[in-house]
Amino acid sequence: MRLNLACCALGSLLALASAACTGSASTGQREPEHSGTTSVIGRPQAANLALASGRSSAQYVITAPDPARYGFDVGVTAPASVDVAVSIHTWYGAVFPSILISSHQSGTCRLEGSQDICFELFPLLEAQRAGAWTVVAAKQSGPAATVRIVITFA
Repeated sequence: MRLNLACCALGSLLALASAACTGSASTGQREPEHSGTTSVIGRPQAANLALASGRSSAQYVITAPDPARYGFDVGVTAPASVDVAVSIHTWYGAVFPSILISSHQSGTCRLEGSQDICFELFPLLEAQRAGAWTVVAAKQSGPAATVRIVITFA
């Protein structure tokens, strides 16, 4: 009888411990802290990204405030000798592949000396969430280049 009681107690403890560890509503992904996201409003988040020759990419992380409340603009400066695309990957898996399709894109980019200067405004993104977003610059070919990306939420 004692052995059955001990086994029953141990089984109950294991079940409670398992429930406490997994949680009933967990998706397996923890949401990062977003308490400081409003401090970036109106402040440019910029990086100079070095791209090696040939096919290459580089990235940096920005902090996005609530995109349902704040639109953002993206500025890209790249050497005219390369064609650069820019995308954004969120911490929760959403990907914005068309932030900048090409640094040679007419209407968005203009040639100024030996540089392509690109600027785009993005509206509110109602279905997206605040937090850490990764900005990725990529090129398919060409010489090594440094690309400057500036993102500002306003």
